Amino acid sequence: MLFICCSYRCILKMDHHCPWLNNCVGHFNHRYFFSFCLFMTLGCVYCSISGRNLFLDAYHALERFKHSDLEKPGVPVTGIGLLIGLLPSGQPNFQTPAPPYTFQERMIHKSIIYMWVLTSTVGVALGALTVWHAVLISRGETSIERHINKKERQRLAAWGKVYRNHFNYGKLNNWKVFFGVEKKSHWVTRVLLPSGHLPHGDGLTWDIFPVRKDLTPV
Repeated sequence: MLFICCSYRCILKMDHHCPWLNNCVGHFNHRYFFSFCLFMTLGCVYCSISGRNLFLDAYHALERFKHSDLEKPGVPVTGIGLLIGLLPSGQPNFQTPAPPYTFQERMIHKSIIYMWVLTSTVGVALGALTVWHAVLISRGETSIERHINKKERQRLAAWGKVYRNHFNYGKLNNWKVFFGVEKKSHWVTRVLLPSGHLPHGDGLTWDIFPVRKDLTPV
């Protein structure tokens, strides 16, 4: 495991420096960082899916308001009116004036659109970051260790050897070490529910290839 200096301080098992948190992600807060990304992504996905109909209604309402400003009542509808399918082609008619929208209603519609676009884009971006960290956790390595291990694999491959990460305990055990799961009930009390328990180990010494395939007591 790595000891990286960040801003003149040694960070145990440093993963990266996060400018959004204004802090380094390492041994003592990596679990909190991942849980934050995961639950924030799920929240954004929920808001995006559940608010889809609200977004469509608000978008169409603003479109009707926009066209009501461009077209005056009593004037034959051509051009824009025909393009948006208000009337059949070749049958000019008089546009029915759209109901006026107050400033408050327009702000509500715009806020709904802003909410849906924001949650959708954040959900996609943060979801990709969460998946990437999930892959790293499954491999038993941090973002920095990934680059080091990649170079080691290339270096040993040139000698006809195979590099093996000594701190990869297997996918399931890697997740248990990461979340500090020591028994089955911890999947609920330490993973799904908020928990302030200390991470696995002291951050200075680490086991290499534990013999047991499952770290959870039977």
